[in-house]
Amino acid sequence: MSIVKSIQFQDYKTFSTFKLSAKEKNVLVGPNNAGKSTALDAFRITFDCLRFSRRITAVLKSQGIDGVCSTWEIPTSAVQTDLRYCIHNFGDEHARIAVTLQNGNTFKISIPNDGPLECYLKTEMPAQKQTKFLKRQFPLNLIVVPTLSPLEQNEELVKTETVERNRYGRLASRNFRNFWLHRTDKEFEAFADLVELGWPGVRVTRPEVERGGKRPVVRMYFRDGRHVREIQWAGFGFQVWMQTMMHLSTSNLASTLILDEPDIYLHPDLQHRLLKLVSERVGQYFIATHSTEIINDVEPGEVLIIRSESRGAKRIQGSTGYHEVYSAIGSSENAQFARLAKTQKVLYFEGKDAKILSKIAAKIGGANFISNSSVTLMKTDGFSNWSRVTTSSWVFEKFFGFKIPVSAVFDRDYRCDDEIADFMNNVNVGDTLCRVLPQKEMENFLLVPKAIVAVVKKFARDDLPENWEVIVNDAIESSVEELKSKTLSQRIGARIHYEVDKGSKKDIPTISSDEETEFTKRWNEENYRFRVVPGKLVFSAIAKKIQDELKVTLTASRVVDQMNAADIDPELVEIFKDIQKHLDG
Repeated sequence: MSIVKSIQFQDYKTFSTFKLSAKEKNVLVGPNNAGKSTALDAFRITFDCLRFSRRITAVLKSQGIDGVCSTWEIPTSAVQTDLRYCIHNFGDEHARIAVTLQNGNTFKISIPNDGPLECYLKTEMPAQKQTKFLKRQFPLNLIVVPTLSPLEQNEELVKTETVERNRYGRLASRNFRNFWLHRTDKEFEAFADLVELGWPGVRVTRPEVERGGKRPVVRMYFRDGRHVREIQWAGFGFQVWMQTMMHLSTSNLASTLILDEPDIYLHPDLQHRLLKLVSERVGQYFIATHSTEIINDVEPGEVLIIRSESRGAKRIQGSTGYHEVYSAIGSSENAQFARLAKTQKVLYFEGKDAKILSKIAAKIGGANFISNSSVTLMKTDGFSNWSRVTTSSWVFEKFFGFKIPVSAVFDRDYRCDDEIADFMNNVNVGDTLCRVLPQKEMENFLLVPKAIVAVVKKFARDDLPENWEVIVNDAIESSVEELKSKTLSQRIGARIHYEVDKGSKKDIPTISSDEETEFTKRWNEENYRFRVVPGKLVFSAIAKKIQDELKVTLTASRVVDQMNAADIDPELVEIFKDIQKHLDG
């Protein structure tokens, strides 16, 4: 897999000079007319140019400082994006687009005022004419979802050539039924499965040709319970979902997806489902949106603010960056409280735990309530703010006028069992249910060796050495062992603080000795080590060693994706069940 590293523009539409540095997940936000769709249009142009270039031999041509490069001339008819207003400020210069992959190779496009486009490949390899050279040196698999519109009421039967010509452009919706008419049963069933993921219980059936009128018409029906209807009678949201799934059905983990403002027609639950599905099926995506639902569903570092006056996209850093995001999209909405009025359920969590918490919960049958929009997630700063949690129910009823159940999940940190028991007795009052993690913090649940091994195997871009599994397991064990001393000292400190606060008659040396004896006795138990060490630090150390030695990026999301229900701590499963039962009343 080779994904986009960056895309740069020069004298292109809104931008005189602009650069967007990419990650695997890229959510583009900004005011209207800031250039979000403009950036995605550049990918559409790139897609059409690559599709044409990969079918013809190149010419070898000098491209200035880039030297002699494989070069292609692309007729404007091969590009389905309107090129009439591509040049910045309607000038006489060429508009330029440059897409660079992680392998270092760059595909450059020059767009004149009129006439054909010119593209060339910049690479360290000597230029070649063969079509396989471009495919091998620039293996970008773009999945571009075209602008979506309502389906035709009466879609006439057309030739396969017409379907393929319109498949990726603004006329794609006119031939939607025709497209599936010519697919195999296996392809259609895979598509139908994707549709049903968004609309449980709704099943689309293969298109059929209706004859008898002046021209044959293609019909496609869907079953919803006992009712069968033609898809033209479905709401526009369902039509948009089907069209999006049509393109997503051809994707895989080597694909880069381009999707412009899917939130316009999809309600919040479907936006969450779409984002989850996209994250699972493609290796990289670029989504332009105004939706706070989508923005809140990704990590801060995956959100980029696009402004036409800037020279580059700004990737936000940390949760404080969301204020700038809401300002950029012209929204003063507090997303949490807007959702609160709808869900009337609250779950407090610490730090950035919500992302990991929801992904792990989704692995457990019936416990995916955290990963959808049925509960409002709010942050708390740990044990020290427990009073905020216990008074929340009263506050919400007093100031917002509705009574809601409140739950919270706190990190265990380095606290002993006795302290946890005392804490639970104090906070579980009234309409509040609090639970403490059975492990030090949320990242400890990611210390699953077989899942980490599976991530390395799946995402390795280069050939792994024969002893790669040994390297992975050594990285895990050494990272844990390196934090043994820190863990012990922190546990001793926490125990002393607790005993002194409650007026224990034990002296400090005795408290320290007792904790050290228990810790040393149990350290050789893998389950114990993985539970008590600082998970964030250990996981970060493991990720760095794997990146340095095997060139594989280890992330929390990737590890959770490789886990199954059996890998999840049974005590955490019970916590999920308790919380769901409490929130459901």
